[in-house]
Amino acid sequence: MLPRLTVRDIAYVVRCAGAATLAYVLAVSVFGLVHPVWAAVSAIVVSQEKLFQTRNAMLWRFAGTIVGIAVAVAAGTLTNSFGWDIALQMGASVAICAALVRRWPDLRVAMWTAPIVFFSHDSATSLLMSGYARGTEVILGGIIGAAAHWVTEQVITRPSEGTNSSPAP
Repeated sequence: MLPRLTVRDIAYVVRCAGAATLAYVLAVSVFGLVHPVWAAVSAIVVSQEKLFQTRNAMLWRFAGTIVGIAVAVAAGTLTNSFGWDIALQMGASVAICAALVRRWPDLRVAMWTAPIVFFSHDSATSLLMSGYARGTEVILGGIIGAAAHWVTEQVITRPSEGTNSSPAP
Protein backbone atom coordinates (compact mmCIF):
# COMPACT_ATOMS: atom_id res chain seq x y z
CA MET A 1 0.00 0.00 0.00
CA LEU A 2 1.30 3.45 -0.94
CA PRO A 3 1.55 6.15 1.72
CA ARG A 4 -1.11 8.85 1.58
CA LEU A 5 -0.15 11.94 -0.42
CA THR A 6 -0.53 15.15 1.60
CA VAL A 7 -0.81 18.82 0.69
CA ARG A 8 2.70 19.30 2.16
CA ASP A 9 4.05 16.58 -0.14
CA ILE A 10 2.62 18.33 -3.18
CA ALA A 11 3.76 21.75 -1.96
CA TYR A 12 7.32 20.47 -1.48
CA VAL A 13 7.48 19.05 -5.00
CA VAL A 14 5.97 22.17 -6.55
CA ARG A 15 8.17 24.62 -4.63
CA CYS A 16 11.40 22.73 -5.35
CA ALA A 17 10.66 22.38 -9.06
CA GLY A 18 9.31 25.92 -9.32
CA ALA A 19 12.17 27.51 -7.40
CA ALA A 20 14.84 25.66 -9.41
CA THR A 21 13.19 26.63 -12.69
CA LEU A 22 12.62 30.26 -11.71
CA ALA A 23 16.16 30.63 -10.36
CA TYR A 24 17.61 29.23 -13.58
CA VAL A 25 15.43 31.40 -15.82
CA LEU A 26 16.19 34.59 -13.86
CA ALA A 27 19.91 33.79 -13.74
CA VAL A 28 19.98 33.45 -17.53
CA SER A 29 17.45 35.98 -18.79
CA VAL A 30 17.57 38.77 -16.22
CA PHE A 31 21.09 38.58 -14.78
CA GLY A 32 22.93 36.98 -17.72
CA LEU A 33 24.93 34.70 -15.42
CA VAL A 34 27.31 32.26 -17.09
CA HIS A 35 26.65 29.25 -14.84
CA PRO A 36 22.94 29.48 -13.97
CA VAL A 37 22.95 25.87 -12.82
CA TRP A 38 24.30 27.08 -9.45
CA ALA A 39 21.22 29.25 -8.98
CA ALA A 40 18.97 26.26 -9.64
CA VAL A 41 21.01 24.00 -7.35
CA SER A 42 21.00 26.57 -4.56
CA ALA A 43 17.21 26.97 -4.82
CA ILE A 44 16.88 23.23 -4.25
CA VAL A 45 19.57 22.83 -1.59
CA VAL A 46 18.09 25.44 0.75
CA SER A 47 14.63 23.86 0.64
CA GLN A 48 14.01 21.95 3.85
CA GLU A 49 10.96 20.46 5.53
CA LYS A 50 10.23 23.38 7.88
CA LEU A 51 10.41 27.09 7.05
CA PHE A 52 12.88 27.86 9.87
CA GLN A 53 15.10 25.03 8.58
CA THR A 54 15.01 26.53 5.08
CA ARG A 55 15.95 29.93 6.51
CA ASN A 56 18.88 28.43 8.43
CA ALA A 57 20.01 26.42 5.40
CA MET A 58 19.89 29.56 3.27
CA LEU A 59 21.88 31.65 5.75
CA TRP A 60 24.56 28.98 6.24
CA ARG A 61 24.73 28.38 2.48
CA PHE A 62 25.31 32.08 1.95
CA ALA A 63 27.94 32.23 4.71
CA GLY A 64 29.73 29.12 3.43
CA THR A 65 29.63 30.40 -0.15
CA ILE A 66 31.11 33.75 0.85
CA VAL A 67 33.84 32.04 2.90
CA GLY A 68 34.64 29.64 0.04
CA ILE A 69 34.84 32.49 -2.46
CA ALA A 70 37.01 34.62 -0.18
CA VAL A 71 39.38 31.73 0.50
CA ALA A 72 39.59 30.76 -3.19
CA VAL A 73 40.27 34.31 -4.31
CA ALA A 74 42.83 34.99 -1.55
CA ALA A 75 44.63 31.64 -1.84
CA GLY A 76 44.50 31.72 -5.64
CA THR A 77 45.89 35.24 -5.81
CA LEU A 78 48.67 34.56 -3.31
CA THR A 79 49.71 31.16 -4.65
CA ASN A 80 49.54 32.27 -8.28
CA SER A 81 52.51 34.56 -7.61
CA PHE A 82 54.47 31.42 -6.62
CA GLY A 83 53.55 29.70 -9.86
CA TRP A 84 51.26 27.11 -8.27
CA ASP A 85 48.98 25.37 -10.73
CA ILE A 86 45.21 25.25 -10.30
CA ALA A 87 45.25 21.85 -8.58
CA LEU A 88 47.56 23.11 -5.83
CA GLN A 89 45.62 26.35 -5.47
CA MET A 90 42.38 24.42 -5.16
CA GLY A 91 43.93 21.98 -2.69
CA ALA A 92 45.21 24.81 -0.51
CA SER A 93 41.79 26.48 -0.62
CA VAL A 94 39.98 23.30 0.34
CA ALA A 95 42.45 22.73 3.19
CA ILE A 96 41.80 26.21 4.59
CA CYS A 97 38.04 25.77 4.24
CA ALA A 98 38.20 22.30 5.85
CA ALA A 99 40.04 23.77 8.82
CA LEU A 100 37.27 26.35 9.21
CA VAL A 101 34.59 23.67 8.84
CA ARG A 102 36.13 21.67 11.69
CA ARG A 103 35.29 24.66 13.90
CA TRP A 104 32.00 25.65 12.20
CA PRO A 105 30.51 22.55 10.53
CA ASP A 106 27.60 24.44 8.98
CA LEU A 107 30.10 26.25 6.71
CA ARG A 108 30.81 22.98 4.82
CA VAL A 109 29.57 24.43 1.53
CA ALA A 110 32.79 26.48 1.55
CA MET A 111 34.76 23.30 0.84
CA TRP A 112 33.09 22.81 -2.53
CA THR A 113 32.60 26.47 -3.34
CA ALA A 114 36.36 27.02 -3.53
CA PRO A 115 36.90 24.35 -6.23
CA ILE A 116 33.84 25.59 -8.12
CA VAL A 117 35.33 29.08 -8.24
CA PHE A 118 38.59 27.69 -9.66
CA PHE A 119 37.05 25.30 -12.17
CA SER A 120 34.46 27.76 -13.48
CA HIS A 121 37.09 30.47 -13.85
CA ASP A 122 38.28 31.36 -17.33
CA SER A 123 41.34 33.31 -18.39
CA ALA A 124 39.26 36.24 -19.68
CA THR A 125 37.91 36.95 -16.18
CA SER A 126 39.64 37.62 -12.88
CA LEU A 127 39.30 35.07 -10.11
CA LEU A 128 37.52 37.74 -8.07
CA MET A 129 34.89 38.25 -10.79
CA SER A 130 34.42 34.48 -11.12
CA GLY A 131 33.86 34.30 -7.37
CA TYR A 132 31.44 37.21 -7.52
CA ALA A 133 29.45 35.50 -10.29
CA ARG A 134 29.28 32.19 -8.38
CA GLY A 135 28.18 34.04 -5.25
CA THR A 136 25.50 35.90 -7.19
CA GLU A 137 24.18 32.63 -8.60
CA VAL A 138 24.04 30.97 -5.18
CA ILE A 139 22.44 33.94 -3.44
CA LEU A 140 19.86 34.38 -6.19
CA GLY A 141 18.89 30.71 -6.00
CA GLY A 142 18.84 30.67 -2.22
CA ILE A 143 16.57 33.69 -2.01
CA ILE A 144 14.21 32.21 -4.57
CA GLY A 145 14.18 28.84 -2.79
CA ALA A 146 13.43 30.44 0.57
CA ALA A 147 10.79 32.74 -0.94
CA ALA A 148 9.08 29.78 -2.61
CA HIS A 149 8.97 28.01 0.75
CA TRP A 150 7.52 31.08 2.46
CA VAL A 151 4.85 31.48 -0.23
CA THR A 152 3.79 27.83 -0.06
CA GLU A 153 3.60 28.05 3.75
CA GLN A 154 1.28 31.03 3.43
CA VAL A 155 -0.96 29.11 1.05
CA ILE A 156 -0.99 25.93 3.16
CA THR A 157 -1.52 27.59 6.54
CA ARG A 158 -3.98 30.29 5.46
CA PRO A 159 -7.28 29.69 7.19
CA SER A 160 -10.12 28.91 4.83
CA GLU A 161 -12.06 32.03 4.00
CA GLY A 162 -15.67 32.10 5.07
CA THR A 163 -15.34 29.48 7.79
CA ASN A 164 -16.25 30.23 11.33
CA SER A 165 -13.91 28.74 13.90
CA SER A 166 -16.20 29.42 16.83
CA PRO A 167 -18.61 26.72 17.92
CA ALA A 168 -22.23 26.95 16.81
CA PRO A 169 -24.68 28.30 19.39
